[in-house]
Amino acid sequence: MPKNNEKLLVSWKGPTSKKNYFVGLLSKDRTNNGLKYKFNYNQEVVMQAKEEGFMPFVGLKDLNKEYCSDKLFPIFERRLPNRSRNIFKKFIEENELQNSDSVTWEYLKITKGRTATDNLSFLEPVFVEGGTLSYFGEIAGWSHTKNNNGNLKVQDQVILRHDEDNPEDHEAVEVIQPGRETVRVGYIQKPFNKVFFNLLAKGYSMSGAIDSIDSYDGRPTIFVQGKIPMEDIDNPELDHVVHIKS
Repeated sequence: MPKNNEKLLVSWKGPTSKKNYFVGLLSKDRTNNGLKYKFNYNQEVVMQAKEEGFMPFVGLKDLNKEYCSDKLFPIFERRLPNRSRNIFKKFIEENELQNSDSVTWEYLKITKGRTATDNLSFLEPVFVEGGTLSYFGEIAGWSHTKNNNGNLKVQDQVILRHDEDNPEDHEAVEVIQPGRETVRVGYIQKPFNKVFFNLLAKGYSMSGAIDSIDSYDGRPTIFVQGKIPMEDIDNPELDHVVHIKS
């Protein structure tokens, strides 16, 4: 069944620092009149990213404006391969999207919209429904930890833990395996680390499993799930990274 009111965080990687900047929020809603898309910049983060060369997107130059459209914005839709190419047809078949009315959105969500020519990616937020939190995300810091994690397998269990000694980020959340507490798998990606930092600080134990492993560099994607009362996750400061379905 098609989903209503979905969000994707637009992340730009700084070419020098390799830091991921959440520069904007792209959303899709299904209304009685069809699909509606919105885009907003995260102004504070954009100011930081500009120091590394980030420029507002073509057609979306105004940092203060909420952009609305009944079609996906051209600057993002152009990231898709030509629909006549075999690679796109294969994508449609493999993900059973033959009858979807939002293939462009699904492509961005599933592939993260990455291309070989820029530093953009599109990331799903932390999802909360019926008191259950769920999160899929790639491990951050993998280039520093992969040599110690050559035996990772899909379905291996992982635990989230606050990295209290991290000099770069006091809200850093590390991913470890039970029984290998001294060997870090990696970190929760920014800005999602803030969600789990807050929950860990409130005394929650957060765990999950390896969901998939990239065939190119072995980077794992983890799945985290847990029961969380709404009052402990409904925080205005986290609106841009958490999607709550009532």
